[in-house]
Amino acid sequence: MERVQRRATRVIGGLETKKPLSHLTCLLAGHYAQQGHSPLVSRVSQKYLRAPLPHVRFPFRMDSVIRILEDMESHLGGTPDLPVTELFRELDCKSAFCQLSPAPGTSVSLNLPYLSEKQIFFLKHLQNHKTDGSWAESGAVLTPDGTTVSLSPLLAGIVGGLERGQEGAVPTAAWLKDPLNSTNLGPCPTLDPLLAPLAKSLAVAFSLFHTGQSQALLGPDGCWDNVLAPHTFTLLSPPSPMPDAFINGAMDGVILGTYLAQNACSPSNISTLLRRYYAGEGLAGGNQTRSNFRRKNFSDLVSKEKLREQLELSLCLLQRLHGSHPLLEGTADEDVASLVGQAVEEFTTLYVECPAIVPRCMWGAQPYKGTPTQLQLPLGFVYIHHTHTPGKPCRTFPECTADMRSMQHFHQVVRGWDDIGYSFVVGGDGYIYQGRGWQWVGAHTLGHNSKGYGIGFIGDYMRALPDLFALELVKDNFMQCAVRGARLKANYTVYGHRQVVPTLCPGDRLFQEIKTWKGFKERCFVKHSVRLCI
Repeated sequence: MERVQRRATRVIGGLETKKPLSHLTCLLAGHYAQQGHSPLVSRVSQKYLRAPLPHVRFPFRMDSVIRILEDMESHLGGTPDLPVTELFRELDCKSAFCQLSPAPGTSVSLNLPYLSEKQIFFLKHLQNHKTDGSWAESGAVLTPDGTTVSLSPLLAGIVGGLERGQEGAVPTAAWLKDPLNSTNLGPCPTLDPLLAPLAKSLAVAFSLFHTGQSQALLGPDGCWDNVLAPHTFTLLSPPSPMPDAFINGAMDGVILGTYLAQNACSPSNISTLLRRYYAGEGLAGGNQTRSNFRRKNFSDLVSKEKLREQLELSLCLLQRLHGSHPLLEGTADEDVASLVGQAVEEFTTLYVECPAIVPRCMWGAQPYKGTPTQLQLPLGFVYIHHTHTPGKPCRTFPECTADMRSMQHFHQVVRGWDDIGYSFVVGGDGYIYQGRGWQWVGAHTLGHNSKGYGIGFIGDYMRALPDLFALELVKDNFMQCAVRGARLKANYTVYGHRQVVPTLCPGDRLFQEIKTWKGFKERCFVKHSVRLCI
């Protein structure tokens, strides 16, 4: 086990140094499971950088979907909604609740004669979003930003946006103050077609959890067997009816559907729209209208009140659908109202206010060497670092994951530590990357590792600042999420690394910035009989 209290010989890049170890010859993917599960046992063994072997199947990547859409657009021509609507009808599930969607799917035969056998085989595996007993999730694809999305809710939102754009603004459904209170209530008002996939699934998820038919409320995230040629996506913990991939797809559907409804001059082909959103410059050239920023963009479009309204309508539909055997049979009206509030609050906290954190298995982490030490939560401190090396912020998922592997290699092999030192690392791509995570003692701030989380910004910030979105991601989202999750005390203290260890870290400019943050405190100490405050 790592001796986090042993003295370092010097300080490099804002972190402790150790004597080098021999080179590790393999790059196996290891990860800490979420919610305190042991980091030493994983359901995913990912050969992250192994070159993809020749395979008859398409990799489950968004580019594969975009290429199929391009073929459909070339064959079908006409308006841009025709190919994506046809694809949505083919992929949409057959359950009764799915038939309530704005463009219900009735066919599962995949009658698309102009597509190749390989393309049909690929689409059949995306036809229904589901998980199995081994926690494998189907119906999802890996996007260029490193996140995974379910295709069905994504396409549903796009179809809803196209329909809204053609028909004009859709009237907002009448607000139902107590839609489940009266047995004489008439037909349920129509759901907003853009929010329908998310609201309906949220209604089912919380109904199943409330009645003990589901182990988990929402989530989790997962990892692919091979990031270069993904085919199997395995969840990190027991699945809920709404894993992260489904939520990502539904949120992207809202964002893209809204864009299509509001922009008459949107791209002529949906394939072009998807390419811009997931792998290009963003919608309308806006750098932050990309999938990397889905949580912020979703929060700008959907308020808690709007989500609560749509969830109430979905529960109304759910009760009508199940007739004399509703999922919520025997539940008092006040409990239903509480359930709605809980569902909205839980979803908003986890998927809007909290930042998206890339798990270790997705950046190709080596396993922890030895046995990690558990943190005693909640912690009272956050220590801010810059990496110094790498000296520039990464901008894409491949760049950021390469930086993570490089830093872990330096810490484990050159310095002889058990793992990457930081608790979390902030990329320049809009994401936070899991280092040692929420549960385990790091090696980021000598003498203070067990007292707080070490957050490293990728780059050298002596003369420049990280991007505003990266700063806000930590200052606003990460801190708030950590407090709400009881991982960080509400009266937490923020220190720059230089305040507790002789170092220039986190850089002059970044240190001046964090002085303005909530929780920052000046630290005073005596050195050579002189009292200093920094």
